[in-house]
Amino acid sequence: MTESKYVTTSVVADYFQVNVTTVRRWVIEGQIPNDTYIRIGESYRFKLPELEEAFVTDTKKRSSWESEH
Repeated sequence: MTESKYVTTSVVADYFQVNVTTVRRWVIEGQIPNDTYIRIGESYRFKLPELEEAFVTDTKKRSSWESEH
């Protein structure tokens, strides 16, 4: 498996079409898995493919749960 390149918060925000503040809030609230980013000083770097996969997996779990209830 190839190592993923780390990208900035701005790249993640652009990719998911949200504000940079939203990405930071996701980190603080624990909505972004710890293994998909690193913290460097006051900034974060993200592994975009792993982050996208985590969101897709979470969405599928949530969708499955909602359809059962």
